[in-house]
Amino acid sequence: MTLKPNDILSMNSLRGKIEEILIKENYTFKQLADYLNLSEQELEDGLAHKTLELRYLEDISKNLKVPLYSFFRDNKIKINYNEKPYFTNKLWNDNEESSPQKLMEEIEMLKQAILFKEAELAKKLK
Repeated sequence: MTLKPNDILSMNSLRGKIEEILIKENYTFKQLADYLNLSEQELEDGLAHKTLELRYLEDISKNLKVPLYSFFRDNKIKINYNEKPYFTNKLWNDNEESSPQKLMEEIEMLKQAILFKEAELAKKLK
């Protein structure tokens, strides 16, 4: 089932948000269901009845590189998914000993996140 962006408006809001991201990333709902090892019907039912396990939403969030909270934002707030911010969960890994290389990689990701936020702020201040 391939949807157009206008078709999304009539759908369940969580499903609609996920479909919007899938369209922008050139993925299908079937590909997402396959990735999650669910049937399309199981995924559809989970979204429609709001019974989808959080771990599936986390997987969708990580692999589409959108923050998990974006699935639950107010529909009036428009998000430009072409300008996705970096996000990482590596920052709170206290049990893992960090090598200098890993620390440098985390610092670089943080620098990129800061640059993105500064650009976003500059646009709003214009």
